[in-house]
Amino acid sequence: MSDTQVADRLKAAMRRLPGPVALVTTADPDGGGYAGLAASSVIPVSMGPPSMLVAVNRNASAHDAIERAGRFCLNLLCNSQAELVGLFSSSARRAERFDGERWADRDGLPYLPGACFSIFCDVAQTQVFGTHELFIGTVQEVLAGTGTDPMGWIEGGFARLQALEALGG
Repeated sequence: MSDTQVADRLKAAMRRLPGPVALVTTADPDGGGYAGLAASSVIPVSMGPPSMLVAVNRNASAHDAIERAGRFCLNLLCNSQAELVGLFSSSARRAERFDGERWADRDGLPYLPGACFSIFCDVAQTQVFGTHELFIGTVQEVLAGTGTDPMGWIEGGFARLQALEALGG
C-alpha cells in the first residue's frame, strides 16, 4: 500500500473517531496581540504532572505566537459556540476573533468564560513531526466555564456529546 493510500485510509478512520473542539489561545509577547486557532487534536498527557498536548500546524498563524509566548489556553467549546470555530478557522476574519465581550483575560492570556472549561498551560516540551508541532503544556489552572454542553467533532462536522447513561444506555 502506498503512503498516499495509507494516509487516505487513516484520514477516513480518524474521521470516525470523535474528538473535542477547542480554541487554542495565546498572547504574542512580541506585541502581536492575541492569537488563536481552532483545534480538535487536543488530548491529556498525564495527571502527574497534569499536562495537555495540542498539535498545531506549523503554517497556522498562531503557531509562532504560541512558540514565542511559551504558554497557551485550551478553551473546550460548547455546542452554542459553533460560530467561533468558523471565525478561528478563517484567516480572512482573523481581526474579528477577539472582538466583543465574550472574552476575558487571565494573567495576560485570553479565555472564554462561556466555554465548558478553560485550561491554562505553560509549554514544557515541543516536538516537530511532519507538518505539525506538538506542544505539551503543564497545566497551571483549570477554570470551569458557564457552558455545560460539550461540542464534539466527528465525520468532518460538529456533534453533540452526551454520556450513555443520559441516553438510557
